[in-house]
Amino acid sequence: MNLIRRSLIALSMVTVCTLSAPALHASIFHPVHAAIAKAATVKLSLRNDSSADIQLRAGDDTMTLVAGKTLAVKLPVGTRITAASDTAAHKVGDLVVEVASSLNGTTIAIK
Repeated sequence: MNLIRRSLIALSMVTVCTLSAPALHASIFHPVHAAIAKAATVKLSLRNDSSADIQLRAGDDTMTLVAGKTLAVKLPVGTRITAASDTAAHKVGDLVVEVASSLNGTTIAIK
């Protein structure tokens, strides 16, 4: 009877230690603030140097860039700006620019 009791206690201890190890590991070695860090945003301007309006897509948003005008945008790093309409220089879906932190404060001329 004593042997069975010791075996059950040992088995329950192993089970508790095994099941609690992932929770302990997650709470100690992975800081919460790293998982919810704010994505860096970049302020840049897009200038339409063509004679026609250009439709652009930045992520899920579509914007119209009026001919000869400049449009200021604020986008997260890594956002891909693509052509949403055909132009002389770009077809629909062509990559115009990918936002990088080095573009902060710059003006990009699009023809």
